[in-house]
Amino acid sequence: MKRLNFQVAIPTVEDLTNALEGAHPDAHPEWGRMSAPQMLHHVADFGDLYFGEIRVNALTRCAARLLGPFFLRSLTTKNPLGETPRNLRTMPAIEASTNQTVEWEAGMERVRLMFKRLEALNTEKQQHPLYGTMHTADFKALVLHHTAHHFHQFGLI
Repeated sequence: MKRLNFQVAIPTVEDLTNALEGAHPDAHPEWGRMSAPQMLHHVADFGDLYFGEIRVNALTRCAARLLGPFFLRSLTTKNPLGETPRNLRTMPAIEASTNQTVEWEAGMERVRLMFKRLEALNTEKQQHPLYGTMHTADFKALVLHHTAHHFHQFGLI
């Protein structure tokens, strides 16, 4: 895959780690139906998906390889702090159920671990389960963009 050309500033791991420390389990979202604990687990699930720990079926993978470049190019022009579309359809594997009870501290730890894993990436390219081979910088930026979008949803950044 060709390099993505992000036209917006993406918060860094450090920015988002600092924002995470201001998170509160009773925070209310500015939009959507997720609770704050559900948001943390959703963000961590997204990281797990990117790191290949959540399986993606062949049909989804095929559709993502065909349509993904168009989606990703559009996403790179959207600031995660207000311009990224809200309430986009989410893959069932990472969708936060509003009926789901999740543990706050476990969610905080999962997100911290995701940040550490992102920082530890030191290869030029990564294998993405949906989009195939991509540049590590783009892989990281997409995880950070998604995280920033949801941190913005809960007023953390």
